[in-house]
Amino acid sequence: MFVRIRWFIAGIAAALGGVGYLAAQVRKARERLTPANLMAAGKNQAASWLDTLAERLAPDEAGHRGR
Repeated sequence: MFVRIRWFIAGIAAALGGVGYLAAQVRKARERLTPANLMAAGKNQAASWLDTLAERLAPDEAGHRGR
C-alpha cells in the first residue's frame, strides 16, 4: 500500500516539475521573441546572405594574378 502511495506522490512531483520546466522555457522564449530581437535577427541574417552572395560573385583574385 505504501509503495503505491510513494509512486503516486513521485508521479505528481515529476509532473509538477515538468510543468514548471516548460513554463520557464516558454517564459524565456517569450522574452527572446520580442519585435526588436526579431528585427535584429532578420538584419543579421540578411547581412549574412549578402556577404555570402558577394563572396560567390566576386572573381577569385588569387587565381587571376599569375595569368
